[in-house]
Amino acid sequence: MENIKNEPIELFQSYEKARPKLEAIQENEPPKKKRKTYSQNWSVYTLCQEQEKLMVYKIINDVIDCLNFSQTYKGNGRPNVILKEIIKELIIKQFNGFSSRRNKSELILVKGLGYINKEYHFTTLCKYLRKEELTPILHLIYKALADPLKSLENYFSTDATGFSTFDKKRWVEIRLDLKEHKDYKKLHVVTGNLTNVITSVDVSEGTWHESPYFKILLKDTAKRFNVKEISADAGYLSRENCNTANKLGVMPYIMPKKNVSARSKGSATWHRMIRLWKNNESLFREHYHQRSNVESTFSMIKRKFGTYLRSKNDTAKFNEILLKVICHNACVLSEALLSYDIKIDF
Repeated sequence: MENIKNEPIELFQSYEKARPKLEAIQENEPPKKKRKTYSQNWSVYTLCQEQEKLMVYKIINDVIDCLNFSQTYKGNGRPNVILKEIIKELIIKQFNGFSSRRNKSELILVKGLGYINKEYHFTTLCKYLRKEELTPILHLIYKALADPLKSLENYFSTDATGFSTFDKKRWVEIRLDLKEHKDYKKLHVVTGNLTNVITSVDVSEGTWHESPYFKILLKDTAKRFNVKEISADAGYLSRENCNTANKLGVMPYIMPKKNVSARSKGSATWHRMIRLWKNNESLFREHYHQRSNVESTFSMIKRKFGTYLRSKNDTAKFNEILLKVICHNACVLSEALLSYDIKIDF
């Protein structure tokens, strides 16, 4: 019992002896780095969140009404549908994450706002979602939503992510297991680093590699935007991709692998990029780490519009992913209208 009573006293005495040494160590420790923070205009942010749905509905209505696309009708059978209204209703369904049947109530409210004239039956919407003719129209819409941000975006990133069906595992759980990719669809994007707007898109099977899409998506973006830099991970590393960027006047920042050679082999851009990485890695990483914005874009889409696909038909799956991109771009544009001095001219 006496040992137990004396134990706290002994501990205190040992601490008193060691305290000078601890204080000396603390004095010699380098100062801790302050955590980097980013300013936020909370009044604008709050307004964006509060008004987002109303603004998105207005933007979608305006952009679709301004687009011209052909609609064929043979003149017999059931009355022809208005394709523009079908597309509006599919976007509204995707934006809210409703099932085909539950979407009916939302369409009644949208009709009251004057954006549609008729609420089509859910089977009609599902039928048109499976049509291949819808795919090029959806590409036109997300590009039209991205174009007003031309004056803001000069720096871009590219990457790909997967979407599962409703009853499968999440993409993040199986993305490194190639055998599991057959049940997934992969979304390839180029996104702006400032607003996270998606400027160009392609959709493939889950087993397809990302690198061949670099040229296609970058060329498509460069037609409409003034692209100065593009960053990508090591999956896009190739001299051919560097040459494509150079022809478009773009400086690529693609993360090299450890054993990579700086020999140009006909690609001066490759040589310049690898030498920068080897001689001044900190400067290279300042440009490369803008690539984190594309991960933020994927997070924005999946948190708001779901990580899985409801459709069972392949064409419907592709179109459903494009609808997610359209909803994302509409949200980005609605926030940009309140945050920056831009004008919409569809």
